[in-house]
Amino acid sequence: MNIYLGENIKKLRKKRDLTQEKLADLIGVSFQAISKWERGESFPDITILPVIADFFGCTIDDLFGVDKAKNEQIINEYLDFYSKECSKNRELTFKKFQQAVKEFPNDFRILVRYMELLNEYTEFDKASNEMMSIYEKIQNNCTDDHIRIWSKRIICDHLMMKFDCLGFDEKYLQKVNDIISTLPAMSDSREYLSMCFNRDNSRRYESHEETIEELLYLLQSTIIGYCYYDDNFSAQYKINVIKHMNGLFQIVDGENKYSKNRIHIIYNCGHLGHLHCEIGDRENAIKYLRIAAWLAKDLDSHPEIMERIARFYEKEKQILPLSMCTRMTKLMCEHYRLPEDFKSTLEFQEILKIME
Repeated sequence: MNIYLGENIKKLRKKRDLTQEKLADLIGVSFQAISKWERGESFPDITILPVIADFFGCTIDDLFGVDKAKNEQIINEYLDFYSKECSKNRELTFKKFQQAVKEFPNDFRILVRYMELLNEYTEFDKASNEMMSIYEKIQNNCTDDHIRIWSKRIICDHLMMKFDCLGFDEKYLQKVNDIISTLPAMSDSREYLSMCFNRDNSRRYESHEETIEELLYLLQSTIIGYCYYDDNFSAQYKINVIKHMNGLFQIVDGENKYSKNRIHIIYNCGHLGHLHCEIGDRENAIKYLRIAAWLAKDLDSHPEIMERIARFYEKEKQILPLSMCTRMTKLMCEHYRLPEDFKSTLEFQEILKIME
């Protein structure tokens, strides 16, 4: 069992806003003794432990962190559950973490994961209040940069969803922009710095590969967000952009049929089919929709690859239970602005049958 005595004394001392010298004077020891305790170089004499516990209003077990060691084990079990089950059963994980937050309301590792789950399974208003409370708690008290940035990403995603769904209130956009302004630039990212400064040749190749994958994901998300959903751009312009994006994926992937870019290629082919239909080019519309259907069917025939690919994308975890064919069918039937006479054609119905 780990002994947290020195760490706990230091934490309690700082909570009282006391210097080592002041604490030493109050309990009748030298400040050098306090310093050694806090560094873990020595321990208080057994006769002084009740004095320290009484001074801080806690038990001797609290000083030694007996409960902390047990709690850490339980917390790690929750974190392991999240890692293994989150992508498989988000709803079950949400219920599990509702209990985790009740048990450990001040553990930031639990809280940031609960924030992510709240964003999916709670009504907007209720989620917003709870998520913002957790977000501010993390920002004000957590010293782990990874958790702080993770919580910023989650709250930005939530606020943008509110902006899109609840009347385009500018206060949500302003809040998002304020948060984004505090985040590091891409040149300060883990992937970029690892690629630039890794001197191990084997690891250097892996770093380049990870960086390229991340950049392509960001480029795809940016381009689709920039032009595909903006009616100010012509359909022909969007077609050219998406074709170039798919070409870039194919160059990078080479012979790898099941790279992490596979999902984007399928979506892009579906988008191209919709856009060609929009400009009256029904031949190419059918061509690209058919390609999307066959690629989706092929990917679904390899569930282990589908799961590995989807895990790369945080948002894909939310819809992992849906097959790729189900997603593309919903896009073609419900979301793409395809004319009814086009959707009633034999060719389009055959495309849907591919994905059944």
